[in-house]
Amino acid sequence: MTKKEVTVVIPGLAAIVSQAINREVIPFYMRKVIIKANFMPYETGLSRCLFNHFSEEPLTGTDIPIADLAKPQEQEFVIKADPCYLHPDRDRLLLFSKNLDLTEKESTELIKEIQPLLDELGLISQQSHESWMLKLLVKPNINFYALDEVEGKGVEAYLPSGQDRQQWLRLWNEIQMQLYNSEVNTRRTALNQLPINSVWFWGQGGEYKPVNNSWSSISGQSALLKQLAVRSGHEALYNSSSDLQQFSKGRHLLLLKEIDTELDWQKQLQIMDTKIFEPLWQQLSKMAISKLILQVPDFGEYHLTPISCWRFWQ
Repeated sequence: MTKKEVTVVIPGLAAIVSQAINREVIPFYMRKVIIKANFMPYETGLSRCLFNHFSEEPLTGTDIPIADLAKPQEQEFVIKADPCYLHPDRDRLLLFSKNLDLTEKESTELIKEIQPLLDELGLISQQSHESWMLKLLVKPNINFYALDEVEGKGVEAYLPSGQDRQQWLRLWNEIQMQLYNSEVNTRRTALNQLPINSVWFWGQGGEYKPVNNSWSSISGQSALLKQLAVRSGHEALYNSSSDLQQFSKGRHLLLLKEIDTELDWQKQLQIMDTKIFEPLWQQLSKMAISKLILQVPDFGEYHLTPISCWRFWQ
């Protein structure tokens, strides 16, 4: 049997498969994979998940070293300071950072508003409209929490810890007060858009030791995935698009587009089923693939082999 392993990562699928009522409407071949595979819980967020695919050892700290991948110079110490929306929910604050539809102009204006609060620490700048970076003058003694793993949750359990904790919590609160009266947020609220009422500091989680030559191909439209491929020596193997027909012997990593549960997610899954899971199922059935792993960040992993495909009792 050809030794060929394929790992498929689907962000956003956790919200669907975690609800039993949804499983009956999952498309045919994806459902067959889920039913017949061996399942292992895996509550790791997408960023940590991708890091672990290119790391000598799994990252186990509260944060991940994502900022180091994008810093311009080796001697600089940087962290992420990403814009987000904190939603009051009874006695807690829920954090949301995805799909905020922040424009470049809004991003520039918001950074200009909060920069005076950060002058003693360093300079904040844009990586993209919804991703900001803070270049620090002095490395802090503090532990942050990865943004992916706080998304949609109450922030109280994920506030930073360490010797400089109080300084950073005070800064965090001052930024929220500054943004509360922001003209940008006044305009956004008038347009029924979520205000950008906070930032989330993260991305400096320890030392990253990349592993080389672990993948035969890497596919997916993701800036982080590309950065990890470059840092680990896989740059020549990275491709933003996927072609299952080109999969040869070896290990193949395929990151699919994140499921948008606010839109017609059944249609999104059906497209994936036709383009990805039907061909993979056919290859598994013919023993052209030795192992298929479906990885769902924040939920779990499904491991399937050709023998598993023929479990008639499932």
